[in-house]
Amino acid sequence: MFKAIVAASALLAAGPAAASGGEWWYGESDNFRVYSNGEKKDAEELILSLERLDQAMRMFRGLPLNKGEMPDAAKPTVYQFGQTSDIGQLAGSQGVAGFFIPRAGNSVAFVPLEGDRQRGSLHARREDDRALKPSQVLFHEYAHYFMFQHAPAAYPAWYIEGFAELFGTLDLREDGFNLGDPPKYRSDAIQYLDFDVERVLNPPERISGFDVERLYAYGWLFTSYLSFEPSRTGQLAKYLTLINAGKPNLDAAREAFGDLKVLAKELDKYRLGRARGLAVRFPEGSAPRFELRQATPGEAARMKVHMRSTAGVSERQAAGLVDPARALVAQHPQSVPVLLAATEAELDARNLDEAEALAKRALAIDPRSIEAHLFLAGVERERAKTNPARLAEARAHYVRANKLDRNHPVALTGYYLSFVLANETPPEDALIALETAYRYAPFDPAIRQNLAHLLLVEKRDREAKLILGPVINSPHGGKTAEKYRELVAKLEAGDRAPLMEELRPVLTDKKAEEDS
Repeated sequence: MFKAIVAASALLAAGPAAASGGEWWYGESDNFRVYSNGEKKDAEELILSLERLDQAMRMFRGLPLNKGEMPDAAKPTVYQFGQTSDIGQLAGSQGVAGFFIPRAGNSVAFVPLEGDRQRGSLHARREDDRALKPSQVLFHEYAHYFMFQHAPAAYPAWYIEGFAELFGTLDLREDGFNLGDPPKYRSDAIQYLDFDVERVLNPPERISGFDVERLYAYGWLFTSYLSFEPSRTGQLAKYLTLINAGKPNLDAAREAFGDLKVLAKELDKYRLGRARGLAVRFPEGSAPRFELRQATPGEAARMKVHMRSTAGVSERQAAGLVDPARALVAQHPQSVPVLLAATEAELDARNLDEAEALAKRALAIDPRSIEAHLFLAGVERERAKTNPARLAEARAHYVRANKLDRNHPVALTGYYLSFVLANETPPEDALIALETAYRYAPFDPAIRQNLAHLLLVEKRDREAKLILGPVINSPHGGKTAEKYRELVAKLEAGDRAPLMEELRPVLTDKKAEEDS
């Protein structure tokens, strides 16, 4: 859903072949950055469709359409290349046709340029009306990001996937959009799988493959019906409000939807009939703005190493990137994108001196490189694991990065943590920095936990519980949600220490990785 699952065996040597050559185009708009390994028109279509998708979601959710350009650090970067199988290879799972990683300051998505070629066929693409299209994968994944960026809350699994499926089939027109088309690639599941409302609303902890199919197929069905059926107006919003107030899932459903047997009959009739939807025109003067250029030779050359690092690496993968990264630097010694890609590869492999030297070379060429300062801060954070005094050096780089971009959540959070991890009392501006980082990246679990810990330190327990709400009340949070509910119960009983210890920032970042 949200996080790339990267297998240790997916080494660079077996990386996506389509990403290693051909033209790359770079585009930037108010809300997105894109790299496309296709033709210029592919990049244009991608960035235009992303902006229109964002507008459609804003109109559906009642959010302002003319909000201006997002800060650079808040813009997701979308990489479009290869075929569906190439994306699966990057993710470490051939069943993955596209994925999105929401990450403070560096949210990224990876989507195919085209579907897989049909085996044994000479045709360029397989035309199948029921096949999952690359655009549907991208729209589905961005819907997840949009939901937690603009309305971070506790959502049941069926609604998370149902909302994404609803927008996955968004039909963009030149002057507007149609919303509500059923996902034809789910048609068999919708038609033939046993229909059980309570199991969809409240699935068991251990779910089968059929339960996963129900989650997506019936998630769309529930979301579509509850969104577009006039007699059910307002019920979905009420249900989500009850969930976030801590009411058990089925209790919330009965209070919001009424008799679930009646709902089941209505949904059963709806799935065999015609889907409802909306046809909407975009407002006059809302045409998206974007700029497009061909990627520089250095940008294009570094893409294979860069995407592998950005998607996430295991220890073995990190070691495998070092030699290709060094070869790139030898070929493009003055390219800042290459130097930064190599810096990340060296840092991931814990070659700290080499990473530091490369980041400083990048800064010598481009003194305004925020990434270089953040990498240098990362180097010092690693050194601080054995020498905490290095946190002062990390802090200095976070400050320099912040001067270049006041809104970068990594710089803001890093500045705050440089005090906490050094067992120093954070000054007022550090407290404000963390709160600001949360405002720009509410979807980032580490930032959420750091802020909750700060609120507890300040004895603002009610606010801390609100910040933790999406974790505490998540109906699909499993053992993590259960653990936090137990800790919050102890907090309410007067025992604050266990929750504070669970949330306490640690220098190794191990806890944040486990909970993300």
